[in-house]
Amino acid sequence: MRLERVSALLTEVEVDGEIAIYHPLTDQVVLLNASASAIWRLTAADGATVDGLVPLVAEAFGIDLDEARRGVEAGVEVLVDEQLLIRVDPA
Repeated sequence: MRLERVSALLTEVEVDGEIAIYHPLTDQVVLLNASASAIWRLTAADGATVDGLVPLVAEAFGIDLDEARRGVEAGVEVLVDEQLLIRVDPA
């Protein structure tokens, strides 16, 4: 399943490696920690998937793949709940 950002209208600001995102449709600002910020950056590429993000996050944070998978799944869930990412079924 691919991950896509919900809108090109999102505004982001990075401070000390962490990202704050303003969503104009919900009028909310979401502050991301370092791991959620890394996931957010990686979802900028077309075709991003959880499976594709896991090894990248593992390498970036120096953790094993199981820990990275748990972190990516949790981070994606937060980004979906905050209406920043959507899951897209392959066509």
